Amino acid sequence: MSLYRFARASALLALASRYRLKIFRLFIAVAIALVTAWVFDDIALYLDNHKPEWLGPALIIKTLVVYGALVYAFWQLRPGSWAEAKVDPETVADATVPETGPLDDLLDKPKLTSRKEAILSRDDSKP
Repeated sequence: MSLYRFARASALLALASRYRLKIFRLFIAVAIALVTAWVFDDIALYLDNHKPEWLGPALIIKTLVVYGALVYAFWQLRPGSWAEAKVDPETVADATVPETGPLDDLLDKPKLTSRKEAILSRDDSKP
């Protein structure tokens, strides 16, 4: 990989991470527009053949539905919104840690020496 390709790829990744939400919204808008255009073409052909006077109101209704879907998509769908739960850590800690547990009895006992300290103290006592 040449240095130019590496610089170009890293610049594109930096821009993509910086404008992630705008790019995501753009893709959602394009996807909704393509799907509704595809669906409306079928409806427009049917209305043009059978009820041509309903073609105009159907276009207005389709426009309202598309903008409503876009507003809903922008309001509801956010990249990473499922992973970025905003929860207070103290609230979670208070809810999950019980008041007393089986290890609380150790707090009342005298401090125990570690195994290393016990071995070293035995070696020090030997001449």
